[in-house]
Amino acid sequence: MKEEGKVKKRISYKKEYLKLKEELEFKEKELEDTQKRLSFAEKKIGDLKKDLASADKEAEEYLDYLKRLKAEFENYKKRISREGKKVAELAIEDLIKQLLPVMDDLERALNSARHSKDLSILTEGVEMVLNQLKSLLKKQGLEEIKAEGEEFNPYLHEAVMQVSFSKYPDNLVVEEMRKGYKLNDKILRPAMVKVNKRTDKTKRDNQSPR
Repeated sequence: MKEEGKVKKRISYKKEYLKLKEELEFKEKELEDTQKRLSFAEKKIGDLKKDLASADKEAEEYLDYLKRLKAEFENYKKRISREGKKVAELAIEDLIKQLLPVMDDLERALNSARHSKDLSILTEGVEMVLNQLKSLLKKQGLEEIKAEGEEFNPYLHEAVMQVSFSKYPDNLVVEEMRKGYKLNDKILRPAMVKVNKRTDKTKRDNQSPR
């Protein structure tokens, strides 16, 4: 009986040993898996840190590029503004130089008129200066808008008065009150005109036999 009890104890110890060994091996395997996962996570974190550092560097480079681009654009705007002012100043200077002879001729015409009682001299002088001024402005692209005898055009003409004549077609400009001008096809001011608007009566008069 004693021998049988000892055998049972040995069997019980062996089972406990095998059970503990199995648990230990499971724990070791679990620890090994955890270490692998931790190693993978550490590697992933390291890669993310590298990517973040690269992204930060790239962002700094883009920011630096944008700052340089902004500075270059500001310098470009300032340069264009300076050049634009210079071009405008040169254009004004050139126009004034061309107007100076016109002023000289006008002063000569006035001086001649002061020393003469003949008004025709003043008239001729003023006409000469006016023609000279027109020629100068024409070279700069100034053009008179045709008005009298033309069909009324609201883009070119400003109707300030209406008349009703049977001898003129409807909507015809019969008189120019003030000249209009274009500069390189741009309307500077429309011509002020008198326009014919035929009433029913003038239309009947025009259609009736004579």
